[in-house]
Amino acid sequence: MKRYIPARLILFPGLGADPRLFEKQKRLFGNDLECPAWLAPQRDEPFDSYAHRWAQRLEPQQSDRRPLLLGGVSFGGLVAMQMAKHLRPRAVILIGSCRSKHAKPRGWSVARRLGDMIPRRLFGSAAMALAARGVALFDGLDDTHRALLIKMAGQSDPDRVRWGGHACADWDFSAHHEPGFPPIHQIHGRHDPIIPLHDGDPDVVIPDGRHLINLSHPTTVNRFIMDVVRRYADARPESRRPLG
Repeated sequence: MKRYIPARLILFPGLGADPRLFEKQKRLFGNDLECPAWLAPQRDEPFDSYAHRWAQRLEPQQSDRRPLLLGGVSFGGLVAMQMAKHLRPRAVILIGSCRSKHAKPRGWSVARRLGDMIPRRLFGSAAMALAARGVALFDGLDDTHRALLIKMAGQSDPDRVRWGGHACADWDFSAHHEPGFPPIHQIHGRHDPIIPLHDGDPDVVIPDGRHLINLSHPTTVNRFIMDVVRRYADARPESRRPLG
């Protein structure tokens, strides 16, 4: 059953995924949940410049007085954090993601080098092959969702994925410590093999959760999102003046 939420909720998918990743959340939140299609990055574009450019497209209309909430899964959470500097949401929701460079996995640098080595013409098939091998990391997913992950990986834009690999590896975010940065609410799987649990960060830890908990544990994740929405739904809108 779809539920109305008195807020504008925007969630960004992981790097090798697209808005189809949020099918379990769309079923509950309906049109109140926005899952924008990826914005193509410019060549060698800095992460903050990319986030600012995308934020301008998502800037709320003056007539829209609903509280804005940004969030994302995995790399999408990094996008939400970076974009929060410009859109000034009421809160940021991280789902299997991280909030600072201290929680970044070391493997991201390896993944960046691997992505650079794959020729563009072979990228789609290589991404599908890697995704097929990697689905073992996403225990708890049914066959339909495993097939979806492989399909999304094969259809991902090679240039965007390469750019995102560099953005992940080089991410050095500290704005969340600045006065005025919105509150961060995080849910994480205890056994996440992609972005390992960083003690002290998550509000909620799913004991048997791995990486894509929004698919494997949709009820828990949806309840978490709804709790955050309710917490800020009646909050008075603040100025959207960018930080810094």
